[in-house]
Order: sequence, then structure tokens, then C-alpha cells
Amino acid sequence: MTSKNILASVLFASAALVAGSAMANDNPHTQPVNTASAVSRAEVLADLEIYRESGLAAVEQSETYGYDNARRDAAKARYAELRTSPYYATLVKKFGGSAPATAVAGR
Repeated sequence: MTSKNILASVLFASAALVAGSAMANDNPHTQPVNTASAVSRAEVLADLEIYRESGLAAVEQSETYGYDNARRDAAKARYAELRTSPYYATLVKKFGGSAPATAVAGR
């Protein structure tokens, strides 16, 4: 065998080995199973609205995210305040949720 044939054989064998192990990892029985969320769509949308209104979204997208700690802490405090307020329950109802205000706001 020439060196070209040996090299081609080695490359083919290694490609087959890699492809075989890649297929072995694609077992559907070992893949994660999607489960239903415990949070409604309305709750997610309400949380997103509060995240934006609190200023936390703007802080986390800022170029000074790691340096502007005072602004981030203020936004986190505002987010926590809004998240536990009746306003959150109002937003959930606005987005079509049916959870009672006490159950939603206390989360």
C-alpha cells in the first residue's frame, strides 16, 4: 500500500468511528423530556413586563452591566417590589390569566 492509501484508510476509519459514536449519543430514550410548565403564559408575560418596567432589562443589556452595581441593585429591588405587588396580579389578568391576586402576587 502506498502512503496515500494508508492515509485514506486511516481517515476513513476515524470518520466512521466518529460518526458511529455520534449516532450512539442520539438515543431518544436518553434525551430530556419536555414537561408542561407550572407557570402560565399570562404569568410569563406579566413577569417580562415587570422585568422591563423595573429597569432590570436595560441594566442587563447595558455595556456597564458588571460595573454599575448601584443601578443594578436599584433595578433588582424595584423588580422584587413589583413582582410581589398587586400590580403583578393585575398584569396577569390583563394577559388572560385567571389566578387569584393573592396567589399570584405572593409568589
